[in-house]
Amino acid sequence: MKLYIFVFIFFIFNIANGQSDTMGQFAIWKPKDGQLKKFEDGYKQHLGWHKNNKDPWSWYGWFIISGQRYGQFVDATFNLQWADFDKAVKPSEDMADNRINVFPYADVQTIFKVTHLSEFSTGKSFSDKLKLSRLLTLQVDDIDKTYDLLKKLQAFYESKKIKSAHTFKIADGGNLNELIIILGFANWEDYAISEDILHEIRNIDSKLNSRMIKSIQSETMVLREDLSYFP
Repeated sequence: MKLYIFVFIFFIFNIANGQSDTMGQFAIWKPKDGQLKKFEDGYKQHLGWHKNNKDPWSWYGWFIISGQRYGQFVDATFNLQWADFDKAVKPSEDMADNRINVFPYADVQTIFKVTHLSEFSTGKSFSDKLKLSRLLTLQVDDIDKTYDLLKKLQAFYESKKIKSAHTFKIADGGNLNELIIILGFANWEDYAISEDILHEIRNIDSKLNSRMIKSIQSETMVLREDLSYFP
């Protein structure tokens, strides 16, 4: 009985202190003209640094293959706590290695942190290693008023049998009234399931009479496992 009480108190304490593994971080890189190959080679070298230093974080690497950011590279890490950012592996050495192997060949466009909204996702954590991802960026009037929409959208994922759908809200480094949805697919045939997703979002918003959605941007990312690191 005492053990159950202890576990319960520990669970409540962690929630109260925001210590759940819901945090993530994205960085967007733009390879310099004519430097794509050197960027890829340098980034692989940098991932080697993470491996050699036993970094416990996973790093996903995608290239954007559609939209205004076509050709830009996305690296992201997930399933962290806020406190984990205080314990990153050798940050000064990490930056020094970046300056040698990556910065000469690409420019950082933005870095931002996100909170994973597991209640509106197909899993409690992000572990999607599928080939294709549809990246939806929603600008809204008020994040807190979009939860009914997101719940109905989750039902849409289930009806279409979309196996991987994860919703995030910006926590720092960007517009705090911005949502990011990542839909994962094994191939283009499966990707076609999401063809009407933008219409569905607008339709749900209209039926709820919320008019929360200001804009929707859709991009496609392809996973590069050779530019990713999974400890």
